[in-house]
Amino acid sequence: MTQRTDIAIVGRACRLPGAPSVDGLWQLLSEGRCAVSKVPSDRFSLDRFAHPRAQERGKSYTWAAGVIDDIWSFDPAVLGISPPEAEQMDPQQRMLLELTWEALEDAGLRPSSVAGSNIGVFVGASSLDYGNLRILDAASGDAYAATGNTLSIISNRISYIFDLKGPSFTVDTACSSSLVAFDNAVQAIQSGRVDTAVVAGVNVLASPFNFICFSTAQMLSRTGLCQAFSKNADGYVRSEGGVVFVLQSAEAARRNGATVRARIVASGINSDGRTTGISLPSGYAQGALLERVYRDAGISLDDLAFMEAHGTGTPVGDPIEASAIGTKLGVGRQAPLPIGSIKTNIGHTEPVSGLAGLMKATLALEHNLVPPSLHAAELNPDIPFDELNLRVVREALPITRGPRERYAGVNSFGFGGTNAHVVITDGNVGAQAAEAAPAPTAQVLLLSAQTRAALNELALDYAERLEAEPERVAT
Repeated sequence: MTQRTDIAIVGRACRLPGAPSVDGLWQLLSEGRCAVSKVPSDRFSLDRFAHPRAQERGKSYTWAAGVIDDIWSFDPAVLGISPPEAEQMDPQQRMLLELTWEALEDAGLRPSSVAGSNIGVFVGASSLDYGNLRILDAASGDAYAATGNTLSIISNRISYIFDLKGPSFTVDTACSSSLVAFDNAVQAIQSGRVDTAVVAGVNVLASPFNFICFSTAQMLSRTGLCQAFSKNADGYVRSEGGVVFVLQSAEAARRNGATVRARIVASGINSDGRTTGISLPSGYAQGALLERVYRDAGISLDDLAFMEAHGTGTPVGDPIEASAIGTKLGVGRQAPLPIGSIKTNIGHTEPVSGLAGLMKATLALEHNLVPPSLHAAELNPDIPFDELNLRVVREALPITRGPRERYAGVNSFGFGGTNAHVVITDGNVGAQAAEAAPAPTAQVLLLSAQTRAALNELALDYAERLEAEPERVAT
């Protein structure tokens, strides 16, 4: 091995369409469900901006979207934020504060113990829908409006609230934003600048403007589905949500006794440079990135268990990506390389999509199962899958652990030309599960919250989870 990152994923949290938690996401994926629905009417006037004809000025021909249940609710008191300030805060900021708390909790790190630490915060985000809705109402602005509605503060808010002293910035490379942020975090840990990093991606659909822009460009699916690698692929479906990971150097993870969800083997980014159009992808650049990442990490292609592709379901993008993956990785293998896309389940979360795909990859390794990629009953005839030695995972694919290390790759491409790729391998979760578990004993469930109302909600949430999984309840 020539270059290995030796970095662990020790905490994670997500809120995605049809999946309010990491466990909920695995249930959605493993059951092969599609969570795409429609933009709720409380976001903006759907009828006012709708028209069935493409390229109608100021109109969108679709409101199909992957949406989360509630982007507005927030408990500012828990984080020491006043109600007037919370009202001016972009829901993206609010969501990431909650998810960062959950991810730190999953990593076994108390907010009080990390306060003042040299922890970095790296966020991928590109949308300012909430601020753009309010910008024409000058009277709505106040002292909190600027800090509530800028991309830079999305990351800085996390550092401020949790008192984290490491580098803190927001990356905007469109659809590849969060995976580019992830690569920045990996480089920061590798260089020794930090030993712990919070990496996040967030997107909220609160304005009709981008729907209108992408409808005019005819990029959005009229069928309302991301049909990656399918004959019927007709564009992508916009989606929203948030994902947070906590990364640590291997040394820090060992020191803290962390549960390692997955280990990062390699990561890399590059750019398409000049293409025939700034929004058109470059198969050459994508292939060059893949070749460099796997060559420098010394990975045997036969040990690659599967590839989580960018896979938006566009007639142009899918063949280009498949060609790059197949040419650089598929044809060098003995068996076809399994590929799929989480976008077929939840839609295209845009700047969050790289981390959403990474979340799917970590869960697949943890559960020894690659969930099916949906909506591809008939494969795209313009992609020579056999020649490229690729196999679209249309049914759940078991991937058992063996004596050799196994890997999963995650692709993410920005429509401006910034490409990112991450390779992960198993953590210690499966190994822990393999050990003989002690006999279960009765436990006391201690609940705490900042307010009585919050405590009631937490108790109800636990009650619902325990009722849904009675086998977890000690008798």
